Amino acid sequence: MIDFPTPQASVLFGHNGIARDDPDFFAAFILNEAFGGGRFTARLMSEVREKRGLTYGIGSYLIGMDQAELYMGQFSASNDKVAEAIAVVREEWARIAADALTEEELATTKTYLTGSYPLRFDGNARIANILVGMQMDDLPIDYPVTRNAKIEAVTMDDIRRVAKRLYQPEALHFVVVGQPTGL
Repeated sequence: MIDFPTPQASVLFGHNGIARDDPDFFAAFILNEAFGGGRFTARLMSEVREKRGLTYGIGSYLIGMDQAELYMGQFSASNDKVAEAIAVVREEWARIAADALTEEELATTKTYLTGSYPLRFDGNARIANILVGMQMDDLPIDYPVTRNAKIEAVTMDDIRRVAKRLYQPEALHFVVVGQPTGL
């Protein structure tokens, strides 16, 4: 908790993540997209924003660093709603660790990820950014051609195994900046 006089608190949450070159990365990538990818169909957006109206937006993301991969998320909420929003995030974190995704969530997320990928290549600046990102992550030159096949190759068994590995409810930490009530 960081006390800061503002009507809305900013919240970061997360724990250790997964390396970009880990064989389970694509399963983790799919899990994150379904769980907190920022789309309105993501579980966190559905549970925290749509069903309860606790925030305007919430998302999570995998961060690859040289020595410390992270799995992080963030949202802002009015000080009187932060405690409830955190409780929902904790519940959903534990639920996905235990139950992973449904077959429908897996199929829908794969379709979104593979279908939206070509749309990123719509200009020289965006293509240059993709190439720099590939270079920074030490990805092979054929990555744009092979990426969707790697997503399609992820099975429900992979999703279940990686959900148990990636989501660690007991290790989930929150940093809150604001003056929330009830925490």
